[in-house]
Amino acid sequence: MPALICRCRPFAKLLFLAALWLGGCPGNSPPPLSATKTLPPLTVLVVDDPALGQAIAREGRGYEGHEEEIKVQDLSLAEAEKAGRLPGDVVVFPAGLIGQFAESGLILPLEETALEVADFHHRDVFAPLRMGEMRWGNRTLAVTLGSPRLLLAYRADIFEKLALQPPADWTEYQAALERLADREQLGDLAPPAEQPWHATVEPLAEGWAGQLLLARAAAYALHRDQVSPLFKFDSLEPLIAEPPYRRALEELRAAAKAGQFAEQALTPAAALDELLAGRAAMALTWPAPTSAAAKSEAPPKIGFAMLPGSPTAYNFATKSWDKRSEDQASRVPLLALSGRLGAVSSSSADPARAAGFLAWMAGREAGVVIAPTSAATTIFRSSQVASPGPWTKCLPADAAGQYADALAQTMALPRTFPGLRLPGRSEYLAALDEAVRQAAAGKRSPAEALAAAAEKWRAATQKLGTPQQQRANARSLGQQSL
Repeated sequence: MPALICRCRPFAKLLFLAALWLGGCPGNSPPPLSATKTLPPLTVLVVDDPALGQAIAREGRGYEGHEEEIKVQDLSLAEAEKAGRLPGDVVVFPAGLIGQFAESGLILPLEETALEVADFHHRDVFAPLRMGEMRWGNRTLAVTLGSPRLLLAYRADIFEKLALQPPADWTEYQAALERLADREQLGDLAPPAEQPWHATVEPLAEGWAGQLLLARAAAYALHRDQVSPLFKFDSLEPLIAEPPYRRALEELRAAAKAGQFAEQALTPAAALDELLAGRAAMALTWPAPTSAAAKSEAPPKIGFAMLPGSPTAYNFATKSWDKRSEDQASRVPLLALSGRLGAVSSSSADPARAAGFLAWMAGREAGVVIAPTSAATTIFRSSQVASPGPWTKCLPADAAGQYADALAQTMALPRTFPGLRLPGRSEYLAALDEAVRQAAAGKRSPAEALAAAAEKWRAATQKLGTPQQQRANARSLGQQSL
């Protein structure tokens, strides 16, 4: 028997060693699968924003702890608008394209649980973004990386000298710029005689002129009983040639004449540069986070306020102007003017993982680092208002604080103008751009220019399919399920 025991000991020892090899050391659990599993690269398509793509690639190296996890591919706007498929997991795109992507089935709705992670903190995102721009129909389709609003920027030192207050409506705005155009009233704050001077500057560049008109007309066209202010809800007949838009274009033309900016064709960023350089008293703009505007040693004192509104709104049903009640806000901001959204591509092999990446990318930590690398973004959370620095590098600290406060006030307004988020957005906006620039330059009357734009809108709608565009319009307004 002893000999038998001795012969068996080597076998027992082998069994013990095998158990250690298979089960690990006593008291230790097996390594988790996630530590050994190799995930395929997560592909992120970035539309028309190379700098943002570079930031996503750079910061994404730490996501899930693997440098090879994130693969970023740039996509031009023209390619995105024609795409029949988005071959990736995540797509980051201009906010106005959400309708085209949604109606083409290129992006997937986000499950509510995907945005319930602590770092994303859904309710910290400004309400017009989470309840408006991030949604299509009755579903959330995207996360936001920020969406600017046109604001009024002004020379605070000149306003103080002339005892002016930021205008509350467009009539006050026109009266202010008539005074600001007079160099003699500016006294020692007047620029040198050889330097150009503009009482105001507004963005009339390609892609901006039509949106400027919509921003100016928003308070006129969004009556308390009006759900669809750009198209008739039941027929998709364009309303762009109706009185609220004609009035807004007439006022824009008067401002262009007094401010002498019709021929400049500025972007919002260039408009702010004119103000910061001391060549303008007011500008309709916002600070781009990547602005190249150099701070002078003694920059002019700049202030920010909400865009002017209107105490009256046009009633399309009765064809009359109605006075707003005291409890109704007179200002109405425009949605999808600019901005960036991120969504899950319908081509993704792992939508849940893609949604998790989106929540991380737009979350409270990564979002502050990634989003400000894009010129198309701005502050998008309530928690960011107190620290606007990443988005306002071109502004002095006091002006940056005023900007953040004015934006937060704008984001707190009860109603927003839907903007153009339908498929064919570029075609609609191009027609409106042409109308606005022709009217501003005095080449056509506002009525004639807008009538021509309305005809082009009808043609665009027919080409894209009126029933399909009707459905898209309803969804853009949150009136139909996705």
